[in-house]
Amino acid sequence: MITSIIICLICVVSACAFATYLNPKLVDIAYDKNLLDSPSTRKLQKKPVPVIGGISVYLAAIAAAALCNLFIPTNQLYMAMAAISLIFFVGLLDDLTDLSPKKKFICQISLVVLLYFTNTYKIDNMNGVFGIYDLPLWASLSLSLLTGVGLMNAINMIDGVDGLSSGYGICFCLFCGSFFLVYDDIVNAMFAFTFVGSLIPFFICNVFSEKYKMFIGDSGSLVMGMLAYVFCCTLLKESGTAVDSKNVSLALTVFAVPIFDTLRVMTMRIVHGGSPFKADRTHLHHIFVSLNMPHIFITLFILLIEVIIVGVWMLLFYINLDVTVHTVLIIILCATIVWGVYVYLNYVRVHNPNRFNRYADRIQRIRKKPDHFMVRISNWLDNPNKLRKIIDRI
Repeated sequence: MITSIIICLICVVSACAFATYLNPKLVDIAYDKNLLDSPSTRKLQKKPVPVIGGISVYLAAIAAAALCNLFIPTNQLYMAMAAISLIFFVGLLDDLTDLSPKKKFICQISLVVLLYFTNTYKIDNMNGVFGIYDLPLWASLSLSLLTGVGLMNAINMIDGVDGLSSGYGICFCLFCGSFFLVYDDIVNAMFAFTFVGSLIPFFICNVFSEKYKMFIGDSGSLVMGMLAYVFCCTLLKESGTAVDSKNVSLALTVFAVPIFDTLRVMTMRIVHGGSPFKADRTHLHHIFVSLNMPHIFITLFILLIEVIIVGVWMLLFYINLDVTVHTVLIIILCATIVWGVYVYLNYVRVHNPNRFNRYADRIQRIRKKPDHFMVRISNWLDNPNKLRKIIDRI
């Protein structure tokens, strides 16, 4: 166990070092080649921002995984790495040329089908939920497509405020990596922790820096979506562990926020007669933006929701409920929390604007010190000489 922990720490540190080196280089390239995301009525930034942060996340993770291959063979990850690499180039092409949603959708479906028929990553067993075990081919393929394509688009859709998609990526990689580590799946644990390390420097620059700020872009969010699908399939395949009968509810729990937020958004778009894929401002993070909440507060609050849901899953697990009852309770919990927060705040905004404005005023009063703290961190990051002086004093 100690050896496994050391290998995972090496993964985190090496990926973090690679990403820290790459980030400023990519920012310079982005400004030099005009690879920028410009402001618009639907976007929150006030000036053009580099949109190739996904390159740093992808390259740092793959480089760290290759380095850790020196300690432990990673043959079982080759198909996962191939799928992640292919979806990375699809996302990068979209960032640079603005691919149509139809072309991205076809690429996503093709990759999930490829993984399915190479018999590596697919969902073919419900582990007894509602009395269902092995799924027939049509049901297994349909569920795998729905999960894979759904996760890629869901994680892409929550990429709306600074730090949210990368913060959530760190969060689910920590959850999955810890699970794999506890149950002695060192290869998948190592893979999860390489992405933790590659996302941390990006998260810091995305949230706190002005000079080195980048957006993760589709090249990063689609990679995290594919990674989420890989981990989801792996969680469902894990056998011989204490939770193998509760794996379905565990997978739902780890990816609760993007899954349930996207389900609500798409359902409401259809109900109002629009396309479920047409972008709007009805995601969970948008309601917090309308309260003038700082992006870091929004990110931390949404991640707190995810942590609470995982905590309740653990509590219910130790109560040792029937697998179907456990799964149904988790679905109700996720829907209640993720949907309830948005529905309540949106109801107040529409029907009681005075109370909504009071909420916004309270946020403005408590954000002064955090804003000052954020400015100080930004100055340290954007002025390496100041940061070196601080390190020298330590």
